[in-house]
Amino acid sequence: MRLRKTKAAAVMLASLGLMFSLSSPASAWSWGAYEGGGWGAWQEDPSGDVKGDSFQACDSKAGDGYAIYVRIDIGRDGDFDSSATTAGHSAFYCTPWKYLNLPEGTPIRMYVYKSNADGHHHPVWKDGRA
Repeated sequence: MRLRKTKAAAVMLASLGLMFSLSSPASAWSWGAYEGGGWGAWQEDPSGDVKGDSFQACDSKAGDGYAIYVRIDIGRDGDFDSSATTAGHSAFYCTPWKYLNLPEGTPIRMYVYKSNADGHHHPVWKDGRA
């Protein structure tokens, strides 16, 4: 009886491991601005009307004096290659998706800033891939 339970547990664990190894990693994610108020979103693979390798900036807090500014560093080489900002729009607002069309597996770094007339403040970043 004990051997049968052990075998059943081993089969269950093996099948769970196979299920997790076959599932693909998340292809969409977002990263919040410092102390909230908005975020940047990255879409690695196509989903619905959004093409893969696309990003956007979203501002969720009205009246705080900040816009959300997102910069993308393709290749993580320290150069900003593309950007989007919610400046000039009232919260709640998300920019249209900006499409980059990168080679599969290209490393990217997405920076999310709060931005006002004094400049960009409190950068946060997250690494991802195309």
